[in-house]
Amino acid sequence: MNTTSWPAPACVRRPAPFPRRLLAVALCALCAWLLPAAARAQTCWINSSPTLSFGSANASGATSSGTLTFICNNYTHATLSHRVCLTMNPNTPGGVAPRRMINWSVTPNAYLDYDLYANPAHTQLLGADGSGHPVFSTVLTMTADGQASGSMQIHARLPAGQTVAAGNYVSQITSVLRFASQAGGTAPSPEQCAASGSASTHYTEVRTSFANSCYISTATDLDFGTVTRLSSAREQTSAISLHCPAGTAWRVALDNGSHASGGNRRMAGPGGHIGYALYRDSARTQAWSTSPNDRTGTGDNSVQTLTVYGRVPAQAVAAPGTYSDTVTVTLTY
Repeated sequence: MNTTSWPAPACVRRPAPFPRRLLAVALCALCAWLLPAAARAQTCWINSSPTLSFGSANASGATSSGTLTFICNNYTHATLSHRVCLTMNPNTPGGVAPRRMINWSVTPNAYLDYDLYANPAHTQLLGADGSGHPVFSTVLTMTADGQASGSMQIHARLPAGQTVAAGNYVSQITSVLRFASQAGGTAPSPEQCAASGSASTHYTEVRTSFANSCYISTATDLDFGTVTRLSSAREQTSAISLHCPAGTAWRVALDNGSHASGGNRRMAGPGGHIGYALYRDSARTQAWSTSPNDRTGTGDNSVQTLTVYGRVPAQAVAAPGTYSDTVTVTLTY
């Protein structure tokens, strides 16, 4: 019996298995490289943005304020300084300086002006992207790795003198928080922050319930001047200015003052009292006192000015000096 054997070539070798430990290490290294990149994508972000409410407001105006909070990360073991800057971009309705709130329930829609500020004195407007207003920013310095929070106060003002349809008004805003960071205790400049492409956004609303009301804008003093004697009557005028919506009926009454006696108005001074009277007409025949002697009228959505006609009749004065009285003006509508 013949047998034949086929020798295996000397160059053929069975490959050694890939070390499992090395594979595991390679995979873990890949995970370690991928995960932190996702976690570190955002350095600073808005944590909460307030809803600013003027509450129940009217043509006298109103103010409100709220706090926006943010969080920043420091991924290093050294000191890191963040500069964060805030802009408030109007969505619906548009506009900055003034901004506007809208009343959706009336046709055509009504608008109410307001504005946002970076300070409680309402002198630094809080602008939108591209509006050109000064940058509103703050600094957060972190001395070690981890997280820290900060805040920015937002102040709102509803100017006086607006008379619009009564109802609920709202303004929708996108708050944009930009940030720039650098090592050390000195933060980037406001300009660097404003130019940064790194930003976080949040939704913000401004609201009010507006009451369409009347108001007195001015009431000037009635000054009879300086005299050496009251041997003849002295006459002078003052003015009361009011503002009421179109079609609103109003009444203006004057009380008898702080020193009246028996329904007669009097000024008080070092010599006792000096009598005087107030009238609705230039002829000084129609007394202006409490009801039914009120001045009446109808609002026309503008400032209306009423003249008060005063007279000090001739009388004896016991002693020289300054004589005065306080009269309360009441507007009813």
